[in-house]
Amino acid sequence: MDVRPSGLAEKQSLEGPVPLHPLLAEFMLGWKEKTPYAQPGSWVFPSSRLKGRQPRVANMLVEDYLRPAAVKAGILSSHRNSEGRLVDDDPRRFGFHNLRHSLASFLVRCKTDPKTVQTLLRHSDVKMTLQCYTHSVSDDRMAAEGAMLIAILSYAADRSGLRAD
Repeated sequence: MDVRPSGLAEKQSLEGPVPLHPLLAEFMLGWKEKTPYAQPGSWVFPSSRLKGRQPRVANMLVEDYLRPAAVKAGILSSHRNSEGRLVDDDPRRFGFHNLRHSLASFLVRCKTDPKTVQTLLRHSDVKMTLQCYTHSVSDDRMAAEGAMLIAILSYAADRSGLRAD
């Protein structure tokens, strides 16, 4: 049970299937086939340090893929170093939880039924979804989120040899 400052409690189930859109599922299968641990039953994001016996730790995925993609998309601030590479200099925390909020806001903006959004986020109460996870979204913010998603998929594709399109 996670108690939020608003006083609402969030209970999430960590077990059970995670619904994936067919496009994302196809991309993830292609990604997995390119990893050194592509056998059936292997993790999609295996730990190379642990020789694929365990998944990579989430914060490593954030640092290796999510943050660089957000920098590339201009979501996080950066500067170019002497070699011309983008360097993340944004002090803000940024991770998968930000994507949960973005997904909820995006789905509500697209007029998705709130119960469907609640189910996708695995919230026990629709109030949690609507009061804490959805935010008003400007056109600029939506464009930035789209750029971030494109950057995430293209960065992942660059790292694996796959193409995101």
